[in-house]
Amino acid sequence: MVNRTLMQVFDWREPIQMLYNQSGVLIGMTHVMLPYMVLTLLASMSRVPPQLVPAARTLGAGPLRAFTNVFLPLTMPGVLAGVMMTFIFRWASLSCLPSWAARSKRQL
Repeated sequence: MVNRTLMQVFDWREPIQMLYNQSGVLIGMTHVMLPYMVLTLLASMSRVPPQLVPAARTLGAGPLRAFTNVFLPLTMPGVLAGVMMTFIFRWASLSCLPSWAARSKRQL
């Protein structure tokens, strides 16, 4: 379904190979790891008091400055926790990938 859509939208002549290569692994690992990062960020962002960013705006900060000086530093522990958790899961899965790829190639 993805290949058909990409071929129609971009007028490609042949489908993209998404199995048994790096792009397939990247898509699969993103699909698995994204919820861990999103849930960690959501928990971190929900702990920021909602009055702080509007208070910074009323004190003269623009939207970008209010985000970078108020919101981002308060959510940074959640960002770091999410990055560390997804990195550890990714690092652990790298030890399994060569054996899966070798097994898959033999079955073809």
